[in-house]
Amino acid sequence: MLTSEELENLTGRKRCKEQCAALDAMGVRWKVNARGALIVGRRHVEQVLCGEAANQAPETKRPKFEALQA
Repeated sequence: MLTSEELENLTGRKRCKEQCAALDAMGVRWKVNARGALIVGRRHVEQVLCGEAANQAPETKRPKFEALQA
């Protein structure tokens, strides 16, 4: 998880509400824990910032229905 200082550096904001808005604009997922603190996964942030497709589903194979018409 990112530290509060890292979140502040990443978003350029100090307040949780503003940090959430900045993270949303960047496409970074976040959660609020039971204490009301913002939590953000380090790996997810790295994926977003490095251009990796974090939510990309594995390619599924589909049947070739054209072959049935032959």
